[in-house]
Amino acid sequence: MRLIVSLIALLAFTLNTAAQSKSKQDYYMVRIYHCVNPAQVSMVEEFAGKQLIPFLHKNGVKQVGVFQPVDNDTLKDKKVFVWIPFASLDQMAKTEAQFEKFDPWSTDPMIHLDSANGQAPYVRIETSISTAFRFMTSYDPKTSFKRSADNIYEYRNYESSTENLHLGKVNMFNEGGEITLFKKLDFNALFYARVIAGPRMPNLIYMTRFENMDARNAHWKSFVDAPEWKTMSALPKYQGNVSRNETILLKASPLSDL
Repeated sequence: MRLIVSLIALLAFTLNTAAQSKSKQDYYMVRIYHCVNPAQVSMVEEFAGKQLIPFLHKNGVKQVGVFQPVDNDTLKDKKVFVWIPFASLDQMAKTEAQFEKFDPWSTDPMIHLDSANGQAPYVRIETSISTAFRFMTSYDPKTSFKRSADNIYEYRNYESSTENLHLGKVNMFNEGGEITLFKKLDFNALFYARVIAGPRMPNLIYMTRFENMDARNAHWKSFVDAPEWKTMSALPKYQGNVSRNETILLKASPLSDL
């Protein structure tokens, strides 16, 4: 009898652990390097691809995205985006702990992003941490199109003026059906996430991917024309839930995993 009880307890523990495992959500770190000239952009991009990505791979991060705005050449504030997916906060903490072990007086290139002329390699790094949405708890590295220089990666920030409005927009993506509609229309979403630490809050972010600019525009037309969108966007409970929508069109670096 005692053996049976022990087996039942073990089974219950196993099932509970499995259920918890399935319910776990990814955590995403977005690092935005702000630069003032093309030389800084090139330096940061090379560092991200040749130093940071191998370091992250070594610490269990499978795929890392490195991107630039499509209009980076004409921007005064030029940027390099590095998107890092972690399976848990514990993995993030362990990776940061490994970084802290570097000898600051060593010549390891992982901690020496130095320019040849002695100038700063970037102005600053802006970092945010977010957690994946309930209806897409982990990122999707696959796309339905072939990788090419024409691909467009659309990164969006949806800020809300209050916490309840922010949660209403998150609900709109999850229970409201926005994620389902994006999937139906083949937007190739990489991730959807709610920012839990960053310079803009309350805020959610997500990234969708398209074969080229024409495909991007056609997809958005199909979205705004969809009956599902017209219905959900007209619901009173979802009115006024976004106070600022920032859309940044990106190109993936040749050194990016995505």
